[in-house]
Amino acid sequence: MGKLSLDALISTCYDGVLDEASWDRALRDFNEWVGGMGFHSVTWDRERHCATRDSTSLNASPDLIREFVEKLAPTDPRVALMLRQPVGHAMRCHHHLSDRYVARSELFNEFLIPNGVRYTYGLHLDGADGASELLAILRSPDHAPFEDADAAPELETLTKHIARAARLRAGTRHLQAQAAIGMAVLDHLDMAIVIADATSHVHYLNVAAHQILGDTRNVGIRGGKFAALQPSDEQAMRRLIAGATAPMPVAGSHRLHGDNQRHWVVTVLPLRESHVCAAPWQRPMAMLTIGELDRRVTVGPYTLKVLFGLSPAEARLAQALAEGREVAQYAQDVNIAVNTARAQLRHIFDKTGCRRQADLLRLLHAIPALRIDAPG
Repeated sequence: MGKLSLDALISTCYDGVLDEASWDRALRDFNEWVGGMGFHSVTWDRERHCATRDSTSLNASPDLIREFVEKLAPTDPRVALMLRQPVGHAMRCHHHLSDRYVARSELFNEFLIPNGVRYTYGLHLDGADGASELLAILRSPDHAPFEDADAAPELETLTKHIARAARLRAGTRHLQAQAAIGMAVLDHLDMAIVIADATSHVHYLNVAAHQILGDTRNVGIRGGKFAALQPSDEQAMRRLIAGATAPMPVAGSHRLHGDNQRHWVVTVLPLRESHVCAAPWQRPMAMLTIGELDRRVTVGPYTLKVLFGLSPAEARLAQALAEGREVAQYAQDVNIAVNTARAQLRHIFDKTGCRRQADLLRLLHAIPALRIDAPG
């Protein structure tokens, strides 16, 4: 390959930081450059000493690859050799495993060589969340082993770029995982959350916000912007968002008008450029929360069942107590004996670690409004 092709391969490596297809193409091109017959890449969990995912360009059956990954890889000496290498450094297996060792190795003689694999050029690359990415470029028994002089100095240059791109991939995947966790948390809150910029353009809505905006006509999304129906509410919203995104930001809230049945309040909080929600746009953002003034926050029976392992009957009793009913009143309402309800209460105490009903009520009232939907 010429210099332009080398530059193109390096470019593909960095395209692969965000694009899985480009990363696969970069590994295939790297394998061709090095003179391999195929690559096998595995994500290695260093704590559990096993592979958690893999990809390959080898012409081998999925069952064969699975057998290696699940049964043979944990004791494969090449895996241990790659893990001992500093991140970004290459391992040539024949420099560590002699012909005599290979001749006596069950792994080589009963699995690798019969399936056309003899020599390995292995890289220890950065992985996300306590894992390593192990990349093996493979050659057959009738091919020459990998040597330091192979495609040098281009090989060393490519190896450095592959390692650097892998490090960027690991960091990006870690950030993506954190973002996914954060979004999952927001979607499990019963509070409506809207992220908007200084122009009121909406960048994010959680699940509760989608639901509330569908339930009320006081506010909504028009032309991609957060807007209020009443002119006085709209002016108040613009003023609050402008204040939250100003050089000296301030928070504020406003009670919406125009709905005689339900009473809503919008709170606007500033998010500066350094905040994770504002960073992609490098400008101030505002977080709007929408709440119903007259609504009492209650935790549903399924949520209590999930949180504390309560039975359905125990969860219903706990919810009733949180809503202010007494045990005797609840027993009468659901047509059970008071002693049965008291027995259920004792089981609730055991499962929640509470000793008194007052302790249980404090615990239940401290639980935030969570959205935990029952399956199905």
